[in-house]
Amino acid sequence: MNMRRTNWKTVSTLATMALLSGCMEQSISAPGSSVAPTTMMMVPASTPQLGLLGSSGNNTSSDFTISPAGGRYIVGNHVVEIPANAVCDPDKSSYGPGTWDSSCKTIKSSLKIHAEVRTSTSGRVWLDFSPNIRFAPSADADNWAYIWFWAPAAIGASDLSKFNVLYASSIGGATTDESVQDPSLRTYVDTRFGIVKRRIKHFSGYTSSSGKACDPNLDPDCYWSEGDAIGGEH
Repeated sequence: MNMRRTNWKTVSTLATMALLSGCMEQSISAPGSSVAPTTMMMVPASTPQLGLLGSSGNNTSSDFTISPAGGRYIVGNHVVEIPANAVCDPDKSSYGPGTWDSSCKTIKSSLKIHAEVRTSTSGRVWLDFSPNIRFAPSADADNWAYIWFWAPAAIGASDLSKFNVLYASSIGGATTDESVQDPSLRTYVDTRFGIVKRRIKHFSGYTSSSGKACDPNLDPDCYWSEGDAIGGEH
């Protein structure tokens, strides 16, 4: 097994941390069967690791500009990583279920994105982006976009299922486990540093449990979602 260590210089809520990765086989699952979250050690070998400090509030907003060259974009305590020439031009491409793997023309100029972050009373984190965009399909993991969630309760966790990253069309709305149709969208959990990551083919929004419940009566920086009101999570 070939081992390598990669260091990344990060900014704001990011800390510099080393990655130790090896050549791993990707899991394969037939459509219709969810691919359970697994340890970060199973992530594609070319993927870097990040350290997240979680110094931002539970509820926040973020504006960033995606360059055709891609980059790493901070959204509250979380991160979106987009490779070069990967963003489909929203004015020239389709969007919606069934189009995620369709070829597209990518942006030739920068695109402004607005993001909202909400943490529900149950500890579920919601990220919502606008405008809706998708990413150019690729069979090469080096060309995939990823989303990273700060999830401190994942440290030492044995049950990784609660940290599954799900697609959500809106904050507090219905969720979809996209790994049912595409195993490359499996969630990876770092139980040493409390970080969750997943490949994304598009966004309006995503959600994952931070594993840390909060009470809006004690902490106004919490979000009361419909799922909490009925005593459960989406």
